Amino acid sequence: MEIEIELTRGPIVEKILPQSTGARGAWLEFRGVVRGEENGQRISALEYEAYPEMAAREIRRLLGEISTRHPCLATKIIHRIGAIPVGETAIYVGVASAHRGEGIALLAEFMDKLKQDVPIWKRRALPFVGDEVTSLNISKKQSTVSPGTLDDALAKISSRCAPLPAVRLSLQESLGRILRETICAPNDLPDADRSTRDGYAILENDCSETFLMVDTLHAADWKPRQLKISEAVRIATGASLPCEGLRVVMQENVQRNGDKIHIIKSETDHNIRKRGEEVKSGAPLVWAGVRLDAGKLALLASAGCVQPLVSPRLRVVHFTTGDEVTPPDQTPLPGQIRDSNSILIRGLLQDYSCDLAQSHLPENFEAAKEKINHHKEVIEKANVVLISGGASVGDKDFTRPLLESLGFEIVFSQVAIRPGRPMIFGVSGSRIAFGLPGNPLSHFVCFHLFVAAALAKLCGAPPGRFLRGRLSAPINDPNPRETLWPARLEWAGANTMLHPLKWSSSGDLTCLAEAGALVRVPPNSPALAAGAEVEFLTAGNNCFQ
Repeated sequence: MEIEIELTRGPIVEKILPQSTGARGAWLEFRGVVRGEENGQRISALEYEAYPEMAAREIRRLLGEISTRHPCLATKIIHRIGAIPVGETAIYVGVASAHRGEGIALLAEFMDKLKQDVPIWKRRALPFVGDEVTSLNISKKQSTVSPGTLDDALAKISSRCAPLPAVRLSLQESLGRILRETICAPNDLPDADRSTRDGYAILENDCSETFLMVDTLHAADWKPRQLKISEAVRIATGASLPCEGLRVVMQENVQRNGDKIHIIKSETDHNIRKRGEEVKSGAPLVWAGVRLDAGKLALLASAGCVQPLVSPRLRVVHFTTGDEVTPPDQTPLPGQIRDSNSILIRGLLQDYSCDLAQSHLPENFEAAKEKINHHKEVIEKANVVLISGGASVGDKDFTRPLLESLGFEIVFSQVAIRPGRPMIFGVSGSRIAFGLPGNPLSHFVCFHLFVAAALAKLCGAPPGRFLRGRLSAPINDPNPRETLWPARLEWAGANTMLHPLKWSSSGDLTCLAEAGALVRVPPNSPALAAGAEVEFLTAGNNCFQ
């Protein structure tokens, strides 16, 4: 069967000549025309995107497969990409067949599978803006949508991600989780005036030289009583004081003889923790949105909060791609490289409470889909799907159609930054997916900018924020895209110093060994001098700082 395929940015003409196939029984034509409504809303145009080489290859494969069941003589496929105004043809299919029935059957099956298997997708509907649709110059609009800014991408991620349902867990299980409720103190902390020393409690203004010891209080004792002048109580560290208006004299400063004591050295400190001096009853003790570390868990335990409401354990699936990628423990052949992205992702996820499943995909769309099907149950249960590599538009870059075949709606596929421009973000219900550029520095940057922001939102944590610091050395590398420059981070009291690291391409790995920050360099920025104040995002394992 002769197959002719054309992907075009221009209008599809009204009159198309049939394929020249000699004798034939029928020539069938189908035209898909853009309608004036989408999801009940009036529109002016639909916008389509495609991976041209892959789309043409998949169309040819589909037609070859279908023709084994419905033999035909020739097919002609024209699919328009870009913005297509209402009333104009988006797809044309012509089929030459010896028998009309075979042509109809081939046409019906092809149209049924086109959307599912071919990487041509409807990106968006352009809203109706008035009767003069031509005023938009839609037919002249470029099909390639300009990549959005970093701030645009972060806003879209924030708007499309929602915190996952929280769970109640024991304190032992809550380590590393994000607290999803603010815990208030059930009572004053401390709940009574308590001694901070082993010593003797006496009245605050008692100037006696010798005191009679009338009682002994251990840490667990509760023995209220009013002390009198020249009376003392032996008291242990942490024990509750018997009444108000006392001070504690350290035992080192006392000479004892039986039940009498004599103060041999005066003190200015009362050596008492006052009731409620740490936290008053009802005051916030631990705020929602914090990551529970050992200290915060100890504080919750002291308040009797033994089953806090926390973020669930995330389920993350990560796929690497690329026939050139080989495991780190193997010696690469010519043209191969060791896989660094798997261990990079695993390391960066250590700051999150998550279960991680990792696998490698072959660099063939059909083979990758088949392997993905073996992981379908895990993927369907995952909160996050990450695919390393294949995010650009090369002949073997299939991450976008692969995610779409898994049911993800692609929100954006490029960001105007460097490194890391080809960055895909998709959603499917509460699940999210990222197609990360394969080069390791781009990987590192995109994780901290975008993946970390999404994970924080899913967990109910505040996103990482840009801080301010000063450059220790100049950055002079103007670029039309916003740049995230790796830097070594030095906390120097009130002055945070950023030491720019050397890098020449998104494939650089060496700078990652020291990168603790990403300096934000505006697009087309003039040279930034040493000492210049800049914005930066902490990197490495600093996701919740």
